[in-house]
Amino acid sequence: MMMIGEIARKVGVSVDTIRHYEKLGLIPGVVRTDGGFRTYGPESLRRVLLIRRALVFGFGLAELRGYFVSRDRGGAPCRQVRSAAGRKLQEVEGQLRELRTLRDAMRRVIEEWDVALNGAGNDTALHLLDRLPDVGKRQVRRKRKGTWS
Repeated sequence: MMMIGEIARKVGVSVDTIRHYEKLGLIPGVVRTDGGFRTYGPESLRRVLLIRRALVFGFGLAELRGYFVSRDRGGAPCRQVRSAAGRKLQEVEGQLRELRTLRDAMRRVIEEWDVALNGAGNDTALHLLDRLPDVGKRQVRRKRKGTWS
């Protein structure tokens, strides 16, 4: 059995993250000692590692909870998981198309800026940012409560 700090260290997350996963019902096999300390077995470690891999793959915590509840009750949510993964792949492919468009636009703009800068004196204001083109529907991202939106 492991204490919360040990499992957090092994996975590379904070103790608060482990508590959050437990609160959401994502971690099985959490036992409290007589003193109220959480202890975790090997299955808990495997589950947290699985959660971390799934998050990188694009699954959300609420989504995972649904799959785990089904699985832990003897269900087989495999088709749901596969379908969700397919949607996530489509999203990533769309993001890649947007990023390629952005990359190409950035290359063109930088080349244009280099031409303009080569023909201008050091004190000449070229207002380079005013020359930025509209390169599509890419949303402006703002930091909100520790996440980007």
